[in-house]
Amino acid sequence: MSTPAKIKKLDEVVVNRIAAGEVIQRPANALKELIENCLDAKATNIQIVVKEGGLKLLQIQDNGTGIRKDDMEIVCERFTTSKLEKIEDLQALTTYGFRGEALASISHVAQLTITTKTKEEKCAYKCSYCDGVLKASPIYCAGNQGTTITVENLFYNVPTRKKALSSPSEEFSKIVEVVTKYAIHNPSIGFSLKKQGETNTQVKTPHSSTKINNIRLLYGNLVSRDLLEIEIKDEKHNFKLHSLMTNPNYSNKRLVFLLFINHRLVESSMLKKMLEDLYSVHLPKKTHPWCYMSLEIDPHNIDVNVHPTKHEVRFLHEDSIIEKIKIALDEKLSGVSATRTFYMKSKLPNVDVTKNILKEVLPDYDSQKTDKTKKPYAYQMIRTNSSDQKLDKFSFTINSSAKNEKVISIENTDEDKSKESEESEKKIEEKKTKSKEFESNENIENIENITEIETDKEMSILEATNLETSNNLEDYAMQEDNSTCFMLSDSDESNAEVSKNNKPIDFELESADSSLIADKAMERIYKHWGGAPKTKENKEINKEIENEKSNDDIQKENETNKKDEETPEFKSYSVNNFRREVKLKSILLLRKKVEDNYHSGLREILSNLIFIGCVDEGFSLIQSGINLYISNTQSLVEELFYEIMLYDFANYGVIKFSESLPIYDLAMLGLETKDAGWSEEDGKKEDLAMRVQELLLEKADMMKEYFSIVIDKNGNLKSLPILLDQYYPNEAGIPLYILRLATEVDWNVEQICFQNICRETAKFYSQIDTESEIYDWKHMTEHILYSAIKESLLPPKHFAHDSTLLQLASLTDLYKVFERC
Repeated sequence: MSTPAKIKKLDEVVVNRIAAGEVIQRPANALKELIENCLDAKATNIQIVVKEGGLKLLQIQDNGTGIRKDDMEIVCERFTTSKLEKIEDLQALTTYGFRGEALASISHVAQLTITTKTKEEKCAYKCSYCDGVLKASPIYCAGNQGTTITVENLFYNVPTRKKALSSPSEEFSKIVEVVTKYAIHNPSIGFSLKKQGETNTQVKTPHSSTKINNIRLLYGNLVSRDLLEIEIKDEKHNFKLHSLMTNPNYSNKRLVFLLFINHRLVESSMLKKMLEDLYSVHLPKKTHPWCYMSLEIDPHNIDVNVHPTKHEVRFLHEDSIIEKIKIALDEKLSGVSATRTFYMKSKLPNVDVTKNILKEVLPDYDSQKTDKTKKPYAYQMIRTNSSDQKLDKFSFTINSSAKNEKVISIENTDEDKSKESEESEKKIEEKKTKSKEFESNENIENIENITEIETDKEMSILEATNLETSNNLEDYAMQEDNSTCFMLSDSDESNAEVSKNNKPIDFELESADSSLIADKAMERIYKHWGGAPKTKENKEINKEIENEKSNDDIQKENETNKKDEETPEFKSYSVNNFRREVKLKSILLLRKKVEDNYHSGLREILSNLIFIGCVDEGFSLIQSGINLYISNTQSLVEELFYEIMLYDFANYGVIKFSESLPIYDLAMLGLETKDAGWSEEDGKKEDLAMRVQELLLEKADMMKEYFSIVIDKNGNLKSLPILLDQYYPNEAGIPLYILRLATEVDWNVEQICFQNICRETAKFYSQIDTESEIYDWKHMTEHILYSAIKESLLPPKHFAHDSTLLQLASLTDLYKVFERC
């Protein structure tokens, strides 16, 4: 029978290392203790540098109160602290540290150096420690107020612990997690974390920030935009709760739970289980929320000395407190779980890059273009109406005025083929002879006859190009039924072939030679009349005309042509029969600002839009190309009316009221609205309304002259401008509009004054009246407002990223989805 072993007192070094191993389990634990010391020292800026996951180097610098020189000798000894004197102090503890073990434990398993300076000291002191003992006397050095603690070679004397740790990258990720959590809980303190030797910071938050801003910086916009804020205060159990948690729109593969109890980062399995049970009702399976929770409990009801690393606490009435928290959170979640919000990309795919910029960046830009048109794929072909389907898809015979008539015979014999080939050769020879006659007849004068076409086969050359030139030759061309007539003056040197009996000459367009005839015929017409479309066939004609002009004239024309090509022309919507020319520099500058800042990609989308339907008075669905968009109707309409105000300046029609509206009464009604924001500090409503009337009376002549806003001498509003035919503003918005004209317009500077008036008028007119008895607002939105938007609106660039247009679906993506089915 063996004898029992003798009980010996452990060596102090062994005791300290065992204790250190319990307190400092990994680099993240050491950093947590050091961060809490910085917070206790009232620091406002904390900078952390890490090397090899904190095992090689872990340095933390703060600008707190520092450590006194007299305390440097014992600062790393066990059970030395400035935050606790007697056991009763644990019941009213307000600091993070209280045991005096953090620095001592670190010094027993690493090489520790402290550099510190207080406010009263003239210089800083630097000390090194080993096993809690000061190696040498403090060294004088330069330094700022605060403390810098450097931990090197962590666990150098505990190789077993060091080998048990994870890889440096995983240890660094745990450090990032600790710093991130403390940065969110302490938004008034600036945190910075980076690896040694790198300039980029892994975590960086500004001081004097907010919790939501720090969440956005550290966890991204996906979390911050779906946050719900809950605050609970319970006097019975004496606790307060502030929580930020995601709503049912957000879900993640793992639970992210930040829990602070009395400002200490801790863990609670009961609170964590409560959250998972709560969200299991609102989220799909195997998905979890993001939650930050700060719980403040009476220090007398909590025990913080439960675990060596202080990551767990116990408090009284734990079950009751958790149940109250669960009820409050469930009530908040139930109030928002009825709807789902889906976020789409607001950045539209079209890039606003001009051709000139592409030529500068890409020298081979022009050479990359080819005349060959690629065959579209199935997902690129769109159809918005069954009547728009092309008949080519069904192999039908197409008889078109611009195409050759082709008859497809399925069963052709060899004899039929030979006959057809002989007939085609005869037709080609006839064409050649006709073309020679056409070229030789160049001196025919006094052409007054009209060329008429009766059938598809007897179509003239002029009609073949009419689809491209009718806009430019509208003064000289008339189009009726299926015939095209061009009237030429007596002085024109025509090259059209006319018979002696003034009978129309028919040209059959069945061979390639007819295109040569057409080019030469139209060349003379364009040379005399001008206005030829900018097509490949007309390049040679344009060169001949340009050679006859001076270089200055050519340069001016090129500049104007570039402007015309880059900036679409805004259509006038004035209902007046006459138009006054506007020469005010301020208005011209405002127009130029609109033209310089418009987004060409958005303009292309809107110019090709097809209206789908109204979601409500604020949003509509439109299709453009192969994409489906949801558009902010009010933003588009407001910008449309603003541009109409600029481009139809001083040319508006007039909406006359059957009864004049007193400005004073309108101003009083405007002050009653919530949007006016009136308060007693602004003065009496009667006085403000009188000032509004006096100001608008003073500006009545200018408003009548330029904006068709007529105010008589008695202070009555008699008319408003017509900006869009068959559209009338919401009369309920007139009081606030009149009030804003007096309060939001800067009447001292001309350009700013005009801009403000146009903006305020556009805001007023953009309010769609959904309860109008005069018109159906949905019909008006589709056929009047969006028709004008499609025709003329020059959308500003900020519309591309402020959610005015959101792409909901793309035919390309849908095609891929259904292709898998």
